[in-house]
Amino acid sequence: MNFDTISAKMGQVANNRYLTAIRDGMSVIIPVSIIGSFFTILLNLPIDAWKNFIQPYASMLSVPMYYSINLMAIYCVFSITSHLSKYYKIDPISTSVLAEMSFFILAINPIVLDKAKAGIAPGTYMSIGNMGAQGLFTAILCAIFSTEVVRLFTQHNWVIKMPDGVPAAVGKSFSALLPGILIIVVSFVLKEIFKLDINAILTWVFSPIGYFGRDNFLSAIIPVFLITIIWLFGVHGMVIATPILYPYWYANLNANVAAVAHGQAPIHFMTEQFFQWFVWIGGAGATLSLAILLAFAGKSKFSKTMGAVTLVPAIFNINEPLIFGIPIIMNPYFAIPFVLAPTAMAAMTYVAMKLHLVAYTTAVAPWTLPGPIGAWMATGFDWRAIVLCIVNILISLVIYYPFFKMFDNNQLKLEQGAKE
Repeated sequence: MNFDTISAKMGQVANNRYLTAIRDGMSVIIPVSIIGSFFTILLNLPIDAWKNFIQPYASMLSVPMYYSINLMAIYCVFSITSHLSKYYKIDPISTSVLAEMSFFILAINPIVLDKAKAGIAPGTYMSIGNMGAQGLFTAILCAIFSTEVVRLFTQHNWVIKMPDGVPAAVGKSFSALLPGILIIVVSFVLKEIFKLDINAILTWVFSPIGYFGRDNFLSAIIPVFLITIIWLFGVHGMVIATPILYPYWYANLNANVAAVAHGQAPIHFMTEQFFQWFVWIGGAGATLSLAILLAFAGKSKFSKTMGAVTLVPAIFNINEPLIFGIPIIMNPYFAIPFVLAPTAMAAMTYVAMKLHLVAYTTAVAPWTLPGPIGAWMATGFDWRAIVLCIVNILISLVIYYPFFKMFDNNQLKLEQGAKE
């Protein structure tokens, strides 16, 4: 099997409708988690006078935190279902509502209090435990299952059709009635008749992958290595990594946020922000360093031009112009540093956090921030995060430099040959 065949196969995997829907659907987490993280940051400004001032309001300001990352599975069910429904050209709203109901039945256990307890009035309550990152696998399953059922019923015309003149929204609601019955009955039977804990089963099935969501060395370097290898074939590595690793990375971040909200130290350093601010500096492959070299050390006209064009986007972690402009994809000059540089940076970050030289990440900073600023914010304003981010950029510069020189010298020869 040659290189082009492998690339084509990987492209088919990346463009799979389920992976695409999961990737696009999980993007809903980004604004929600950033908004929630602003309150985490607000509560943890490293100023004693501010901490004393904000302390009486800490409980109140923690509310948006609980309703952001802690409820991400609920948001993802709706969003993933909506994206997959649009792919099939079926009604995304009614299908998403059915998926939400299926998720609540399968993943959430109501708690009934007959008597008042710890100041809580009698009634039925729902634990938010599985509504966060812990329930993401169930959220994905419910989204796909519900959409496929609605698609099947729609294709075979097994739906209730309302007469002409009925508002479209009402007609779509009735069209979802029959598939909705099947979705809810299946969910109910699995949960209440067969007593299956789908969330626990899915967690067990994916538990081997969960090893790479723990605070260990392999968790730091293996995802980076695999994601960059996939990128070299022209496939967005995070498309495949997102549905597999996000449930673990965000569960760890969720635990950190909860710890901070209770005045405790964060627990995990293996979060998505670990990679965003200390590894993917400038984008996948840590290509900010390459943009700097092109702009300031390039001798060929092509290198200087590419550096001038790509440097500013790379500062804000946008590197598509660089990846596809050089191009880095399938480029023998940059394949090695594209993989090696971020892997070395991940190892350095692992050592720094393992030795508690840098604070763990406790917030989601907007990914378009320049690396040092984003790292500073994500770690609760730890100035050492800025230092580590700069050190990692320097490591990347050193690794990229010899390969950049070979590329630049070759470009210079080509340009001189063209003139002659």
